[in-house]
Amino acid sequence: MVSEDYYKPYYTKIFALFYLVQGFVQGIPTLIFPVYIAELLGAQYDITLIASMTFWGTLPWSIKMIIGVFNDKWGSPKYGRRFPFIATFGCFGALWWFIMAIYLPSDSSIYLFMTLYYFMTALGMGFADTAIDGLILDITPKENLARVQGFTWTCLLLGMGVGAMVFGYLFLALNIIPVLFVMTGILTVIVSLLPRLIDEPPLKQITAQELGKDMLSLVTKKANWKLFINTFTASFSGVVIATFLGYVILSTIGIISVEDTLLSISTGATIDLLGWSTIFYLSQGTGTILGSLVSGRFSDKDRRKTALIAYYVYIPLILFTIVPFVLTNAFLPAIIIGIFLQVALGFIQAWLLISGSTIRGDIAKKEYPDLKSTYYSILISFWNFGQSFGSLAGGTWLFSYLAITTLTFNAMYFILCTLCSTVMFVSFMLFRIIDPKLYEFETGSSKEKDTFFT
Repeated sequence: MVSEDYYKPYYTKIFALFYLVQGFVQGIPTLIFPVYIAELLGAQYDITLIASMTFWGTLPWSIKMIIGVFNDKWGSPKYGRRFPFIATFGCFGALWWFIMAIYLPSDSSIYLFMTLYYFMTALGMGFADTAIDGLILDITPKENLARVQGFTWTCLLLGMGVGAMVFGYLFLALNIIPVLFVMTGILTVIVSLLPRLIDEPPLKQITAQELGKDMLSLVTKKANWKLFINTFTASFSGVVIATFLGYVILSTIGIISVEDTLLSISTGATIDLLGWSTIFYLSQGTGTILGSLVSGRFSDKDRRKTALIAYYVYIPLILFTIVPFVLTNAFLPAIIIGIFLQVALGFIQAWLLISGSTIRGDIAKKEYPDLKSTYYSILISFWNFGQSFGSLAGGTWLFSYLAITTLTFNAMYFILCTLCSTVMFVSFMLFRIIDPKLYEFETGSSKEKDTFFT
């Protein structure tokens, strides 16, 4: 029988490889698709169409809870409860990378096809990720959970940043982007089959009555909705701020110009735009890696205090990001400050993500031991939907509305920052009323005095 005490070191390596390739699957659409579209459509693309594509492409990560309940209740006596779902959906997502490599138009319909491919590849990986999350919660000891999640999230972000950008830059320079799609599909198949090497706990039979009672509790318990909304609001700002901060930096130094919603390259070619994006994303990725590792270590000592520190830093940092570019438009200072801000944002976003993810995992294991994959996948779905809705509300709706005004691009960005910091403050207030007894160590900060509202 497999228990939390029976955890082999190579399990972490399998999880890490899965998340590394998952980083490719998430990073290539985010980082490479816009540049590749610009390459095919004459060195320009529509910001709002890209934001809309991002919303639909990330939507599967918001509905992944659909598979959670099936993953918790059904499985295979021979292959385990989690592996069949990981392998099936992982290979389904890989199929669409191969199809994308075979056919992709070079006219304006590319937005539609890219959206379809983005959605399908994310659907496969997102549903497989639900099962891998459940497997991690099944077998990882509590005292190691934050470090394991910190390490796997670090690999995810390495895949998104270093993998997608470095390989994307190379394959774009060689004009063989379809080969990148094929490579990603092959790697997805491999990491979807590797979890077969992990010994899963035996299947536990759950009666329909027990399942129905727990499922009803998921949606009717007031404390759950505090956590759901906290998770949604915590993730709202990350993607949209990181994206638009890059636009602010590049417009300040004259690399791009933004008129209405159309982004055009002012200096250089599409490969140069990818180069600048690579620098910024690697900067943010460096901060993300550091933030993930540091947060994981601190969270395994004091969950609550680690998360609170993230909020104290993140909320004012969002508002501060516009200030340097209002004061100067000189090339070198703008680049240096921009890179520093990207590192800082990556660090604090990862700090908040890992501390919050660990807390959500603890609550899932404590409150719903028989439905922890379902509960955790619902929480992650709220996190992902927060990111998607942030891109849609901020990047498409708000920006499209502001584009018809006479405001400058920097003024529009400041309004966007104000919205994001306000949403983040709501998340902070909700976090404060979540009882730390649900997730904290007995000797940790659960003894800390605070006011809780029920």
